[in-house]
Amino acid sequence: MNTMEITKVVAGVSGSLLILLLLQMGAKGYYLGKGDEEAAYTIEVAEAAPVEQEVVIPFSEILAAADADKGQRVFATCAACHGVDPGVVRAGPSLFGIVDRPVGSEDFSYSDTLANLGGNWTVDDLNAFLTKPSTYAPGTSMSFAGVKKEKDRANLIAYLSTLQ
Repeated sequence: MNTMEITKVVAGVSGSLLILLLLQMGAKGYYLGKGDEEAAYTIEVAEAAPVEQEVVIPFSEILAAADADKGQRVFATCAACHGVDPGVVRAGPSLFGIVDRPVGSEDFSYSDTLANLGGNWTVDDLNAFLTKPSTYAPGTSMSFAGVKKEKDRANLIAYLSTLQ
């Protein structure tokens, strides 16, 4: 290979590199603008709406607005095991007068957990128990899963409150 051919190869490689360098500079100028590293355009983004906090309504307020008639319909799930007539025992004790009645006071064979619980069935205790009996009284023989909706529990307790 003679000197002229080597010069042509070096000039071709150098020219190619020069063209790539110029293309890169041109692309930066086109996409970034003014040679700095900031974008040539901005995208306006609306501010995110503030996340609304879940409003926690006290159970006493939900109970104050409860409907005993709707609670009687919710009680249909309880009626398979519980009666509402005084002294009528089925698979579970009678729920007549349950609100503010001492826990385990009915003539019924309670599990040790409920028999030893003590106190009265207050509205708050009934709410906690009806949410998930096995959590409120671990070891209870009541296999009921619980009433998931707070409004349904309030309606049910309002209905049970009428049974006096």
